Amino acid sequence: MTLPYEMYNSLRNTKNFLYDLLDSTKTPRVPKSIRLRARDRLKHFPSDLDINDMERRHKETSGFGYPFFNNDEKDDNGRET
Repeated sequence: MTLPYEMYNSLRNTKNFLYDLLDSTKTPRVPKSIRLRARDRLKHFPSDLDINDMERRHKETSGFGYPFFNNDEKDDNGRET
């Protein structure tokens, strides 16, 4: 079972990972297509402030408490899975 703090740490770590993919000095042999996908994912990725707010709301409401999450399952191209 995933604990709430693990979810928020995962969001923070994923954001850092995506930024590392964009940095050719940290990840020199990553194809351009992967860098573009990472950039596209970061476009709407929650900021650190958003993640902290989600965490705070989660603690207050005993649930995710963030209105923008839903259970839509889509692949990398926006198609329903």
